[in-house]
Amino acid sequence: MKGLVKLGKYHPTERYDKPESFRTIIKKSSEKFGSKPLFKYIKKNNEIGEVTFTQFFNDVKSLGTAMLEMGLGGKRFAILAESRPEWVAAYLAAMCTGSVVVPLDKELLEDQLENFLVLSEADILFYSDAFEDKIKKMASRLTKIKYFVCFDTITDNISGKFKNYRDVITNGQRLLAEGNNLYEKLRVDTSKLGAIIFTSGTTGTSKGVMLTQDNILSCIHASANMVDFSENDVLFSVLPLHHTYETSCGILTPIYIGCTICFNNSLKYFLKNIKIFKPTGITLVPLFVTTIYKKIMEEIKKKGKEKLFKSAVVVTKNLRRVGVDIRSVAFGEVSKALGGSLKKIISGGAPLEPSLIDRFDEFGINISEGYGITECSPLVSVNPFNNRKTHSVGIPIKGSVVKIIMEDDNGNEVDAPIGEIGEICIKGPQVMIGYYNNPEATAAAFSQEGFFKSGDYGYIDADGYIFITGRKKNIIVLQNGKNIYPEEIEEYLYKLDIISECVVIGREVEGEEIMLTAIIYPDYTKFEGMEQSVIVEIMKAEVAKINKQLPIFKQVRNIELKKTEFEKTTTKKIIRHKI
Repeated sequence: MKGLVKLGKYHPTERYDKPESFRTIIKKSSEKFGSKPLFKYIKKNNEIGEVTFTQFFNDVKSLGTAMLEMGLGGKRFAILAESRPEWVAAYLAAMCTGSVVVPLDKELLEDQLENFLVLSEADILFYSDAFEDKIKKMASRLTKIKYFVCFDTITDNISGKFKNYRDVITNGQRLLAEGNNLYEKLRVDTSKLGAIIFTSGTTGTSKGVMLTQDNILSCIHASANMVDFSENDVLFSVLPLHHTYETSCGILTPIYIGCTICFNNSLKYFLKNIKIFKPTGITLVPLFVTTIYKKIMEEIKKKGKEKLFKSAVVVTKNLRRVGVDIRSVAFGEVSKALGGSLKKIISGGAPLEPSLIDRFDEFGINISEGYGITECSPLVSVNPFNNRKTHSVGIPIKGSVVKIIMEDDNGNEVDAPIGEIGEICIKGPQVMIGYYNNPEATAAAFSQEGFFKSGDYGYIDADGYIFITGRKKNIIVLQNGKNIYPEEIEEYLYKLDIISECVVIGREVEGEEIMLTAIIYPDYTKFEGMEQSVIVEIMKAEVAKINKQLPIFKQVRNIELKKTEFEKTTTKKIIRHKI
């Protein structure tokens, strides 16, 4: 079939079987890893807390038992909280009782939160005390919710609906001790709806993605085998847990393979916390990767060690060619700033500036890029650790098919030849069953052959590796019919250290001409004391240098400066439709 490539030779040897269910994941991990820490986190008194694999298994079992006794088996479990072990326990208690989990973005405005709780038909809400005032304000209007369970101490109880998480766990433990076996007897159909995930809405109205447990389990299986993590790794969880990428790849997969997961409690304390936990790996989005690199280089520049750093890069590269690797010594300060043990970063959620892979490799940190979308649980492809290809987001996960679909002159769907750009479309066990209560959007999301249409444009090379060129909705069409993928130009602009954030758009000029315009939020620390007009001129001069690297039709013709950051989602994606 045109555009399809055999990929078997590139997939790593399978190390982990596909998990049968979430129950088997936590049970087997508990049996195998026992008293080993599963979670580490920073308590409110700044002490380090730990939860072992055995403790976590028992908590999920106790919580599940209590939920079944309260008549909540098969119901809707909404979760609103920061990253913490209890969040994960509530998520897995939902899965293990055949319920439906609804993870909520903790940055939601009050009216948005209430709307999602009503729309998802939630029966119980787990939350932390950071949201207590907000929850109690809307509780009387959320008539379908039977219980509000606070992970922390509740200040008062309204109509008996508010409960303390620890009390619920204790009740479950009591029930188990008395011989209650509702949890053990329950048989869960993993092919049924298991999660409703509301998309971030970076390109418009948010939709409720419906995933089955099998969807997510297939993602865990692929992630475990495609990424070079093992039970010896300590991972640092930075992204919000409502984000499917973090839940599936950064939490559930590590539980399955036996990693220790350390929760970052604030982006503000990222560099402080990474030194405390000393992780070997992190799953990140590109903006975090870029920020880390910029901070490293700023520190090197501040200490006046730029020449020494460049020399060390040249020397270590030459030595590696003859089999000698001294990066851990030459870049010891960089390593120490990142905890001293960091060796692996998985980047996904958006395109990564390709040169960053080489830059991190220079001081001993391997970056593998993957590609995912919420509708695919979220994994579509990963650069396999044994066959990475720079600039690519890797090969499709086992058991799935990815093809590039384009339209012919008559508007019919056709498969694109290898190397040609079209829409990336996916079929496989990880693909959603549809959008919640939205049959029209569901029908529009699939091709005539039943492939999910991602909305991303890209191509597949002769080896079957996927390359993303941009979002379908972001494409700028010029008067001459040429398509511009703004993300490609943004990659070039981000190489300028004077740019903190940028977005390229097409501005309509005089009602006809489309002018490529870069909206830029400068790194104002580089321009202290300067007038805005001077900053504009400096920026124009630097962008002009970038233009020389681009074809004429892709060159930026106008710039606009922002005085504040772009509005973003909680996973740090710029919300383009609000620009």
